[in-house]
Amino acid sequence: MEKLIRAVFTDVIENKNYDEVLINKYFSEDYQQNVDNVLLDFNAFKKHIQKLKEKVSKQNVVLENIATNETSIFTKHYVTSILKNGETVKHKVFAEFKIKNNKVVNCDELTILLEGDSREKKLGSEI
Repeated sequence: MEKLIRAVFTDVIENKNYDEVLINKYFSEDYQQNVDNVLLDFNAFKKHIQKLKEKVSKQNVVLENIATNETSIFTKHYVTSILKNGETVKHKVFAEFKIKNNKVVNCDELTILLEGDSREKKLGSEI
């Protein structure tokens, strides 16, 4: 399961392009995400990824810790985003990913803005 999450970060988050084929490869159609109490269903999540690709020129995910069990992956990771306006934003993220049939079905995430404009605190759920 760790390989799956690493692939999600590389192929979906760090990818400069919006690629719905890759999103469908890694995420269930029943996918739900809760980021700092903002709920996104699968379609809203895809809109969120599209928004990131419009707003961000580069993202880098650094996994610091991973813990797994039969159905879940917990991560502590850092996301550095270089926005198209030239600003750099860094978030610390704690996330629980639930996996079913080798796809992510749920993500419960808390983010902390470490660096950058305070307006970018909600970058992890922006649509």
